[in-house]
Amino acid sequence: MAEISFPFEKDSSSGGRQAISQVDWQRMATMWGGDRVAARITASSPDATTLPFYARILPNTRTLEISAGEAWVGGFYYKLEGTRQFEIGPNFDKGKDRRDILVIRVDHAKGSVTMDVRQSQPSSNPAPPQPLQERGGQWEMVIWEIFVPRDNTTPQLFDRAPFDAPPRVAFPWWADDSMRFLPQGSFALDLDSDARHVQEEIYKGRDGVAMARTLGKSWTYTPDLVNAASLPKGLLLRGRWRWAAPNLVWFSIDFENASNTDIRAKEGALSFTLPQNLNGVIGQSFEGYLLNSGYRGGLPNYVSITGMANGGNKGRTVRMTHPSQNYISEGLDYLTVFPSQTSIVVSGVYETNAFNE
Repeated sequence: MAEISFPFEKDSSSGGRQAISQVDWQRMATMWGGDRVAARITASSPDATTLPFYARILPNTRTLEISAGEAWVGGFYYKLEGTRQFEIGPNFDKGKDRRDILVIRVDHAKGSVTMDVRQSQPSSNPAPPQPLQERGGQWEMVIWEIFVPRDNTTPQLFDRAPFDAPPRVAFPWWADDSMRFLPQGSFALDLDSDARHVQEEIYKGRDGVAMARTLGKSWTYTPDLVNAASLPKGLLLRGRWRWAAPNLVWFSIDFENASNTDIRAKEGALSFTLPQNLNGVIGQSFEGYLLNSGYRGGLPNYVSITGMANGGNKGRTVRMTHPSQNYISEGLDYLTVFPSQTSIVVSGVYETNAFNE
């Protein structure tokens, strides 16, 4: 079986090659990065007219004019130094629309990269053509979609160009602070090289810097049982959590009252604490259960628990409720007793307040 490798300083008997073809080049270059316009979007609200390859339909015409820009397509560099114009084909169909695409195309047969409009057929449910991407043949990147209405009315443009993004980087530690010096749109990994924290991904966007997700094992934390008159020996309070997405936390708590004493509320509801502050802009709720095989504390053997966090609550405390034992029509009551020899589990996903809303 032949083994081929390139590019090297000179050919070798073991398959190394010095000169490479344009197809070989494409095989290499398409591994370096995806097709994209050579400009990064970092502003919160960029002016569309200043973006590369900005396009417009000239007044009272079917002429598409596109401005200068640079791009990386199919492993090849392309640059449009001035403006270029295309005529959008007519659509005289009285009942069907059409969707065309403007592409930047690598053509190996021609040995060049050029821009072109690919026209589709009118349809009652029109779909744009898919870009061709064949190594050694034609490779296209779509930059505009052109809606061509029935009855030959004025075409409409939709920007479809993918832009370059800041490169993903890594920090050995303190990545959240280091993100302040990176451009908007950056992702970074905190590799926790000193093993004092956890591995996580962080994103810097328009709203600020936020943890995107926890990588590897979830964190442990000790939730508090809030509003209890007293806490007996034998009470176990365990919790786990992780960042599931920016500003979004998954958590689970597991309380076990292994004592022979019922835990009762001082006033209101027995409550628990979350690992991160609640968002508070709107209310949130959580589901759980209480296992009570001995029917202790006047409760059934299995009790559905609903955690309540009303709007305005920007803290970490969540009240626990359960179905009324008196009448179904009364709905939920505060959980005021945590019986002995029972356990409570509550889990969920909630929005935090990382952006100080």
